[in-house]
Amino acid sequence: MIHTVEDNADAIFTWRYDKGERPRLDKLYEKAKTSQWNGQTDLDWSIDVDPYKTLAPADPLEVQYFAENPQSPLHKLNEDEWADLGVESMNWSLSQFMHGEQGALLCTAKIVETVPWIDAKYYAATQVMDEARHVEVFAQYLDQKLD
Repeated sequence: MIHTVEDNADAIFTWRYDKGERPRLDKLYEKAKTSQWNGQTDLDWSIDVDPYKTLAPADPLEVQYFAENPQSPLHKLNEDEWADLGVESMNWSLSQFMHGEQGALLCTAKIVETVPWIDAKYYAATQVMDEARHVEVFAQYLDQKLD
């Protein structure tokens, strides 16, 4: 599924390619180039994940008070169903983080497009890569570990 959001921001090209006009940005850019991590090789994807072990034992959703109302659909849930609800809620929350990271990916890409200085474009591009890794890792974790 694709959702389009209209964006009327200008793309700013620069004809000045001199590095170092903004030394702090240049320093961050150089540091970012040597400090990249790879979600495929730097994380141990062979580790099994049991989402039920991560739940808080008493009330994973902090909605136990709804179960006290006999009219609530939560009123009839047994312990296993509560755990299932907690896991599904956690999966939903993590998927929301993943979508948020995609939003950050789009925003950082827009920074590259709209800043006027080459130093800022270089550094912002490292942020784009970082956000791409976040989206990739969240997607893989949700698909492989929590599916």
